[in-house]
Amino acid sequence: MTGADAGAGASLAASAAFYLLAAGAALARRSQPPPQLAATSDLGPETPAVANLLANRGRLTPDAVPATLLDLAARHVVHIEEGAPNTYGCRLAGDAPADLAPYEQRVLALLRSKAVDGVVPARALTAGPTEAAQQWLDKFRGEVVAQADRAGLCRPRWPASLQLTLAGLAVAAFLVAVYAADAEATSLIQYLAIAASLAAFWVLSKAFGDESQLITAAGAASESRWLALRKYLHADEIFGTLPPTAVAVRDRYLAYGAALGAAGAAVRAVPMGAESDRWAWSHYGGAWRQVRVSYPRHWPPGWGSTPGALLQGGLKWGLFGAFWFWLGTHLLPVLHAGAITDHPTRVLRLAGLLLTVIALPVLAAGVWMLLLAALAVLPGRRVTGEAIRLRRFANACYLAVYTGTGDHVRAWVVSPQLYAGLTEYQPVTVTVSPLVGHVHSIHVQGQEVSGTVGA
Repeated sequence: MTGADAGAGASLAASAAFYLLAAGAALARRSQPPPQLAATSDLGPETPAVANLLANRGRLTPDAVPATLLDLAARHVVHIEEGAPNTYGCRLAGDAPADLAPYEQRVLALLRSKAVDGVVPARALTAGPTEAAQQWLDKFRGEVVAQADRAGLCRPRWPASLQLTLAGLAVAAFLVAVYAADAEATSLIQYLAIAASLAAFWVLSKAFGDESQLITAAGAASESRWLALRKYLHADEIFGTLPPTAVAVRDRYLAYGAALGAAGAAVRAVPMGAESDRWAWSHYGGAWRQVRVSYPRHWPPGWGSTPGALLQGGLKWGLFGAFWFWLGTHLLPVLHAGAITDHPTRVLRLAGLLLTVIALPVLAAGVWMLLLAALAVLPGRRVTGEAIRLRRFANACYLAVYTGTGDHVRAWVVSPQLYAGLTEYQPVTVTVSPLVGHVHSIHVQGQEVSGTVGA
């Protein structure tokens, strides 16, 4: 074995240590199912926001914010009023109690900042998604998690020490792989070393970058109790349809129902200016459900593009990847001929190696986009449902349609012309190509609007 192969072997060993530690951490710190309890109406000592964290396996959802507002209303800190049919505002009740949690004080401070003569207008309760709202929600989440952590109910799933150790192994594997590639010949083991080290960075960012919490044994007991309350509330067919003003009758039960995903109508009426891009409530199909929405941007390649854009992109990326893969595979044997070890030659060898490794997935993406271009010209399928989310990210406009089944919707990219004529929560019928997500036309309120999507 050459010194270069030995170095590549050391890189692979570091990568192996990374994957073993990552797999061990994922197994050791996975969520355990809580004990199952019968449905009960008993409430626990935790606030609705903490109950939301526990009932969602250590992940705080945006519903915790309106649940906190409803809890403040149940405790008469604020009053929720219906000004016009299905339009709600909030009236401040004066001095707040001194024992409010930091995140409850944050909600109250938000209301005060938007109040006019002591009343928060309805439009301030539905401010929609903005960067400021997301930052506010991140601070709210941190305060809820901090309280649950102090109570011994949860702890970070991925501690900073674990993340630093994994990052160190990934960096070491990559640096050693690069050093090993800086040799007179590039073997298969050196290719594998670079690929494994680059994949480690992807695993680190995707699997260990979230802020979810690990429920402790004490937290699991509370989690079981809240899940039992969720069963009880879901069994009440009327509960999910109650408006936020029903807090005057249902008291804190409506707040906990909002936190536990059982009060869809109340939550959708008062999203508290932190309306989630990725979660939406819908009554389409006859029952209130919370639906997760995803917005494909980089994967799958070409999602939502027109046939022409897919063809153009497929040719561009396919030819680009094919050229550099061909150049890399033909450049390496030439550079490895002889025993030249000067610095420029070593740099060119490394560049050729990296080109070969990177160009292959680029070529595969180009071929995939060419296949999608062929599919995009086929007659599309008709999808009828509710437009639960309309979002604009950079230059792309997204439409998510919920058909009344399942709990996940993948949004389609639509043209700005079509996007301008749509409204959230209106019934639509969309003609869309399979696998591609290319929208051919949209029926809105009996009128068909044809158009194409952007790349």
